[in-house]
Amino acid sequence: MFSQFDYYVLMFLNSFSFLDPVMLFISLKFDYFLFLILAALFYFRGRQETILFLALLVSSWALALALKPVFEVPRPETIRFVTCTTGYSMPSGHSLMSFASATFLHPRAGKFKLLVWAFAFSVSLSRIFIGVHYPSDVLVGALMGCIVGFFWLYVEKILIKSGLSGGSL
Repeated sequence: MFSQFDYYVLMFLNSFSFLDPVMLFISLKFDYFLFLILAALFYFRGRQETILFLALLVSSWALALALKPVFEVPRPETIRFVTCTTGYSMPSGHSLMSFASATFLHPRAGKFKLLVWAFAFSVSLSRIFIGVHYPSDVLVGALMGCIVGFFWLYVEKILIKSGLSGGSL
């Protein structure tokens, strides 16, 4: 079903067992990082940007859930599992949400732009390392996440132009 390249990349990345604790932490604590970002946005940037970011997260999550049964790609098998998960694997919801977040946060991240993208890449790669996604799942999730992020940046721009945002965005 998948290309051999996809399988070999998965097998290679999944073979670094010494990285298991780090990759598991990044992957499983992902939600907490997003809540920290939400809190920081609210504190430093205000309610409107926080609402837009929350809308981005909810729409990213819903899109990933809606597309999994459309693609019907099974999770990897015959590999070393660091953690177990159920359901279909394409697209990677973690990748979709982290890249949507990075795209949306990039214009406002200032000196932390690189950190925002490093977060998205590390979350996405962690899903392959722990054996729950193929590289193609992560790539599709990342691309879709960027599209979602650009969509919400566009919505933000429309709100500013229309005067509905109060100009604080």
